[in-house]
Amino acid sequence: MSTPVYLPPELPPYLKSVYDLKSIVGTPSDDEVIGIHAVIRMAQKAVDIPGTGDPALLAQLYEHLFDIQIAKYRNQYLSAVFPETTIYTSPTLPAHVAVQLEPVTGAPYEEEVMKVQSAIRSYDQFANAPTLFDPRVGMELSQHLFDIQMAKYTVRVNECHVSQSVQHPSSNCTRNSSSSCTRVAGQSMTEGPGTSMNDAGVGTVVAESHALAEGQRGIDTQNAIERSNQLVEQTNQLIERSNQIAERANQLVDKCSHPAEQSNKLLERFSQLFERLNEHLDQSNRVMKESMQPVEKIGDVLRNINRVLVRIQHAIVRNHKGNTIRALECLVNEKGETPSMSFTTKNRTYSDFSEHSVPVVIDGVSQNSYMSDSWLGEFLRFYGIGGELFDDTTTVYLKEGKMKKARVRLSEYLTSCLG
Repeated sequence: MSTPVYLPPELPPYLKSVYDLKSIVGTPSDDEVIGIHAVIRMAQKAVDIPGTGDPALLAQLYEHLFDIQIAKYRNQYLSAVFPETTIYTSPTLPAHVAVQLEPVTGAPYEEEVMKVQSAIRSYDQFANAPTLFDPRVGMELSQHLFDIQMAKYTVRVNECHVSQSVQHPSSNCTRNSSSSCTRVAGQSMTEGPGTSMNDAGVGTVVAESHALAEGQRGIDTQNAIERSNQLVEQTNQLIERSNQIAERANQLVDKCSHPAEQSNKLLERFSQLFERLNEHLDQSNRVMKESMQPVEKIGDVLRNINRVLVRIQHAIVRNHKGNTIRALECLVNEKGETPSMSFTTKNRTYSDFSEHSVPVVIDGVSQNSYMSDSWLGEFLRFYGIGGELFDDTTTVYLKEGKMKKARVRLSEYLTSCLG
């Protein structure tokens, strides 16, 4: 069996300076995958600035990353005799990431997938702070999510295959296999240049799956062909899904973007603030090494840094001209979460409510948001404010008679963020 070769898209000079992607022969190394992630992050930043990035190149980079992750998954897990007992171990996360992950056995539950996605979102927020972000951990998190999603899909495909084998005679299997082969060949004939390497990677997956089926499970040739075609369809569906996600992300950026001049100024200011923050971090690290402060002191420093990051994010949102009441959805808490991604608010946002107004001053103009009484406690807990208004430190239920004061407290906090 020939060794697969994975060809990256051609990069402009500003991306080559980040990491010059080369052809990858056989199983990719960790450093090569880390380099691809670094290039994608820089390309995404360029696309976020109107008129400077190349969305098509970004989509090609995501396709290349998909091929590489398929190769790593195939190398580590495809030979498993019993996929349902395979254990997928996540990387060890640093202390400043609130989410902690556990090993996943076989096909993951939906909650386990969501937990890994939440960990990736939380960790990626530190990508611009080198002292808090390890590219290797980021790469391993991304591969871990890919592995468990592939595990979930593979187990589901196997279950469907067993069900179909019971219901249909072998002659039907042969006929279905031939039809499936014809369909895949048609797809290959119509794919554009950007997906040529995907087909190469898929071919390797099919060949290895076929050999494994014959050698270890002893199924007949027709069933092996059908299994191979199912894996081809699975891979093509995942590629299509990846492209849809990239396209959707570009649409959201275009929808929310403001003039390029203002974006450049904000990015420049943001970079300056992070440089100053890094200087403070370096100074803090030197002080900690010299004085050997207790763990509690280190925790205080990290919490202060987190508050600074939150204020920086609020300042960026506040400085955006033409803010509307929907700007409330962009404000993060000290965990780096927005209301739509928080377990505390059950993913609810301000647009989900239409009763009981909460006045908010935005750019000097008073506007009305809404918040029902039954969810007021959750949103105060989300922002970490009004602790004295609750029955105790763990509940989301307000003290009797404190509803009005709690509403005023939320209004004042949101006004301080956007006023």
